[in-house]
This record gives sequence, C-alpha cells and structure tokens, in this order.
Amino acid sequence: MSAHQQQQNSTEVSRLEELFGLTVGLFQDVVMEGVHARTAGTSHHPKTYPGYAQWGETVRALRDKCVPLGWFPTDENNFPLCVHDERKISIAVQTGDRETGTSATPSNRAPKGASTEEAIAVNQRQLSLFDGIPMLPGRDDESLHSMWILLYHVAQNEVRFELSLPMQMVGGKIRSWKERIIFPAIPLDGIEINFGDDDGPQFDVSVERKG
Repeated sequence: MSAHQQQQNSTEVSRLEELFGLTVGLFQDVVMEGVHARTAGTSHHPKTYPGYAQWGETVRALRDKCVPLGWFPTDENNFPLCVHDERKISIAVQTGDRETGTSATPSNRAPKGASTEEAIAVNQRQLSLFDGIPMLPGRDDESLHSMWILLYHVAQNEVRFELSLPMQMVGGKIRSWKERIIFPAIPLDGIEINFGDDDGPQFDVSVERKG
C-alpha cells in the first residue's frame, strides 16, 4: 500500500468515527454477515432469495451492532433505517452496482421510490446545495436527519462496499454523492456465492401525499 493510500484510509477511518462513532471493523462484520446469509440458499429457494436474504441480514446485522451504541431502528413506510438522533444521521442499506467501492461513481442497483427520494431531498436541504427546496410536510429543521447509504456489491471474488451520502436521484437511481467513505474490499476466498436472478430488493415504498 502506498503512503497516499495509507493517508487516505486513515482520513476515512477518522471521518467514520467522527460522524458515526463507528468502526471499520463493525461494517466489515455487518457486510460479511449479509454475504454468509446469501450462501444459505438452495436450488429449491426462489431465485430472488439470495439477494433478498443478503439485504435483510445486512440490515439486521447493522441494527444488532449499532443499537447498543445509541442507535435505534425505524421502518416508517416500510423503509428500514438505523437512526442516531443526537448525531442527526441515519443509515439505509442498499445493493450497489459494479462501481460500488471503486473510484468511479456508483449507483443503487435496483430503482428506488419515494422514501429514498424524500430522504435525499432532506440531504440537499441540510447542506444548502439548492435554493428553494421546501420543507417536507410535518417536519422542521430539528427533526431532519442526513441519510447515508451502506452500499455493497458482491463481485466474483470479493465484496465491495462504502458508506456514502447521496445528493441526487434520477429515475430511481442515485446519480451523485456528496461524500463517500470507501472501505477496503473483502476477498471471498473459499465462499461459494449464489448469484441467483437478483441482487436485493427492487424498490422501496412509493408514498402518495394527500392534499
């Protein structure tokens, strides 16, 4: 590893601890619990099972490890988050495309709906990137949390993942990020991955507002 890479990794570790009060090791364990859940599928499971099992167990593992540290789970509109009120921050879990964990710009693999879109609008407002963004109904500045996404991608020989702050979504796909904390990829030596036909849930709940 070069001196530049060591410095970059040290900066990202410090940023992770500063923003979240969490460690690289915690996220490595969370991601690998999801990977191992993926391997439990058989030929008699639905072909969508491996991806969904990985996503569900990643969400569960994140909550298991974070709740004792002052976080709590929410599932408003069937949109699972792990939330820390004092830090004004929340974490969602999504499957990423092949650019996840690389220097290229990643996106979520499956299109997302209104819940993700609204959370990204909050990110935009909090960072004052755009003028004229309206407050969400029933919300005030004190109740808003920045939503980060634990994005992961299972490749043939490794799992890549990052914790990143989305800033723009177009057609259900995240197109830009304000900040990315990229973790070292984890080799999958000796782990047989069942890729199935899917790599996680295809959507989040679309909520219609009543006027």
